Amino acid sequence: MGEAFQTIDAGKLSKLELAKLVQFTNVRPNATRDMIVAHLETCAMYQFDAAMIAMCWVPLAKEVLRGSGVKVATCFGLGFGNESLHAKIALVRECMALGADEIDYEPNMSLFLSGQYDQFREEGAALVRAADGHPIKAMLEFGYLKSEAEKRLGVQLLVEGEVPWIKNSSGWGEGGIAATVEDIQLLRSVTEGTKSRAKASGKINNYEKAVAILNAGAQMLGTSTGKNIMDTYPE
Repeated sequence: MGEAFQTIDAGKLSKLELAKLVQFTNVRPNATRDMIVAHLETCAMYQFDAAMIAMCWVPLAKEVLRGSGVKVATCFGLGFGNESLHAKIALVRECMALGADEIDYEPNMSLFLSGQYDQFREEGAALVRAADGHPIKAMLEFGYLKSEAEKRLGVQLLVEGEVPWIKNSSGWGEGGIAATVEDIQLLRSVTEGTKSRAKASGKINNYEKAVAILNAGAQMLGTSTGKNIMDTYPE
């Protein structure tokens, strides 16, 4: 597994090249405005690919990051994802109206675990249509999937829904487990050659872990410890 696709040699990336593969996250429910501004300024300083923040802070992020080259990403459904489909469509449209460049969403794991695979696939496809070309990422929760076959099926259904990005985890809640080399290899092996790409999330908290996960096939990292990854970069 993992040998059917070509990956980068992440250990040879420059500091800026590495930063452009990191979406630095602060979606804490107790984050204050001052904390978010500091987070955004850190994103601009390190030139991360995107600042991932809660929906309510998207307009502020657009203002603070204007001209920086750093994208504004947001998310909804963290840890749950069991909102109705129409509610999720409305949330996608609200994210876009606020000005978000990218949107991460939690797929309805209850549907998948109930064997309602067509509905699970259609949820992803419907949200892609609602996003109207905006990058949208499904935070598939590998923590709820106990076998390799289940993980492959979950990824495959989202691929069939043409979700542009698929993650192994949100990093939150019971299903939000840490990213592992094996899980990212699996994720990439299913998405390779499709319209979907692989994003890794969950306990990617230093340079060595980031390199290992990128070398396993991740094409983007989501992490709340992006600053530590950059600060442990071997100069």
